[in-house]
Order: sequence, then C-alpha cells, then structure tokens
Amino acid sequence: MDVRPGMAIHLQFDRIPPGGQVGPHRHGTEMVVYVAAGEIAFEHGLGLSRRVIVRAGDVLYEAPSDEHLVRNDGAIDALTLLAAVDVNPNRPVDDQPSWRTRMGEPVRRREGARVIEAPGLRHRVLMEPGDFGTQSFSVAEVELDPGATTGWHRHLASEHVVVVLEGRGTVRIGSLEETLEPLKGVRMEMGLPHAIVNTGRTRLRYFLCATPAADPLTDRENMDPPT
Repeated sequence: MDVRPGMAIHLQFDRIPPGGQVGPHRHGTEMVVYVAAGEIAFEHGLGLSRRVIVRAGDVLYEAPSDEHLVRNDGAIDALTLLAAVDVNPNRPVDDQPSWRTRMGEPVRRREGARVIEAPGLRHRVLMEPGDFGTQSFSVAEVELDPGATTGWHRHLASEHVVVVLEGRGTVRIGSLEETLEPLKGVRMEMGLPHAIVNTGRTRLRYFLCATPAADPLTDRENMDPPT
C-alpha cells in the first residue's frame, strides 16, 4: 500500500484462513478493524469470556489494554484492514482505553451506519467521533458512481487515509495526481486540498479512516479546483 511513513495512522492488511487464529495478545495501541471480506470471531474480556462475530463491512474496536484473540470460524478467508494510532507511552496502563463489560459489543454494524448522500456519492459513517469512548478514529466507507467526484475540499481537523476496496479512479492531492486501484492506500494530510474521481466503468468503493475523529459534515471545507 502506498501509505508513507511518519503518519499518525498505521495500516495493515491481514488475511486469516479458515481455522486461523491471531492471539491471544494485547497491542498496546488503539486499533480499529474493518472486515473487508468473510467474518471473524472476536474473544475478549476477563478470561476471554466474551465473544462477538464481526461481519464484512463491520468495524471492531480493540482497546490497547485488553487481551483478545481473533479467529476465523468461517469457510472462506477473512480479509481485515487494521488502523492503529499510538497510545501515549507516559499514560499509565490502567488509565489507557479499555472495553468494559457494561459497554456492550465493541462493534459498529454496517447496517446501522449513518449514510450521507450527494449526487453520485454515498458516504457511510461506520464509526462516529466518540464511539467506543475514543476520539482517535472515525471510519467510513465511501462509494462513487462512474464519473462522480468528491469535489475539491480539505479537512482542517484531521488527517485521512483512503484504501481502495473496489473500482478505479484518480486522486489529486495538491499538485500531485495518482491512480487509484484495489488495495492501494493514500494519505491526505490535514489541511491539504484534494479530490477523488471515479474514472472507471463500475463503482469506486473505498475505506476511509480519519484521526483525530471528525464528523465528515463539519470537517470539510469545499474549494475551487486549482488553476
């Protein structure tokens, strides 16, 4: 993935085969997991006594101080996209974010997401600012119809990382232009003007993660295209 080092968000793809297991372990960082294909079982809590199924299009929160494991009990490979931010090393472990029993499932379901629509564009907000008690992430899935564009804009409160899930297009960031294709990732620095265009014949669908978390309706300043 074309994601440059030194960024606040760290990305990783994992492919977990049927019967595969990751953990038990702790990360020491805040992390969200987007399931791109298949499904995973997530076990966590005291003695790994809590279990939840996370399906394609859902977002899972993994707190840095919680032991957990991930297992694929399904019949096909599970493809997961992990986004992480570092926890302040000076913060005591007992004070780091943790997912408590009273909080319910550490999952946001695709079918319950808020959808923002514009001509040729659907922005599905999977993780809102403040979800899971954290302001580290907001997560969305964006679809652009053929020929549609996000329009020129910039974000003044967060940096964004985009990873293409299907389709093709282009992204212009400042004066630079890059081709977008499946599994390619690009970072938009805070305050840097950019625009994405679907140049293909099918929909362009991509994962979007912002940090710090920001509402896409308010952290957006529309701009004129550069001359």
